[in-house]
Amino acid sequence: MKRIGRILFCLLPLFITVALQNLVSIPIFGITAIVSAIKSYQNSLSFSTLYNDLIALWTSGPFMIWISIIYAVTALFIFGFWYHKKLADTQEEVPVSSSLNIWIILSMLLLSIGLQYVVTYLTSFVGSIRPDWMQAYEDLMNMADIGSLSPLTITYACIIAPISEELIFRGVTLGYAKKVLPAAGAICLQAVLFGVFHMNMIQGIYAAFLGLFLGYICEEGGTIIIPILFHAFFNMFGTFAGSLMFYHIEMPFFFMLWLTVGVLLTYAGIFLYKHGIEIRDAKFLA
Repeated sequence: MKRIGRILFCLLPLFITVALQNLVSIPIFGITAIVSAIKSYQNSLSFSTLYNDLIALWTSGPFMIWISIIYAVTALFIFGFWYHKKLADTQEEVPVSSSLNIWIILSMLLLSIGLQYVVTYLTSFVGSIRPDWMQAYEDLMNMADIGSLSPLTITYACIIAPISEELIFRGVTLGYAKKVLPAAGAICLQAVLFGVFHMNMIQGIYAAFLGLFLGYICEEGGTIIIPILFHAFFNMFGTFAGSLMFYHIEMPFFFMLWLTVGVLLTYAGIFLYKHGIEIRDAKFLA
């Protein structure tokens, strides 16, 4: 029972993030509703106009990004403090100043490109089986205006989200999971919870898949800095270069060609990562 309790404790960071999202968003929704109601009263607007204006505001891309930024920054401080106080001493095996080298950085770039292909084809495959999941995912992306390269979107996707999400899942969640499960089991658990966190079937599946790689590089590298770097590279590449990649999902030959390229780049990234870790650790221990 004690072991089961410790495993259930690993779910706590996920529950806190969901509660935190509500604690952040509900007051903001309330404040904007009050402000809009006051303006509507001053301008003698009808209730239906007020309602439509509020719905348009609440579903707009900038509004949703602002809520995401406020939530993510809050989570960053909470989980950053938690990780620093309770887990960093056992999780951080190398100093931040010694955690990276050119080989590790290059490996993260290769992995971010390779996994873009793999994840895209995985998403396409799942979407072909469940078109309703894909439609819900596309509607969510359009509502959030994810495709827009606004400064807010770039800041959130490439800087704030990678740091806060890594602290939550590869920091606190993985740290506690390793106390009660073997490393492989802990990595799988945090990956599943990372998928659940996204609250969308398509996003959840590819986030869980990515979570396995993120957990692996965190455990292998002995520092949370490396998964933060990969997460930032992956989001940055998807944000700026996703439309330039050659997928050709509708053409079998090119589908297999670029899927193979993605797998090979992923394998090369892992190989280079291990090489970089060996060089780093040999230098650190010397």
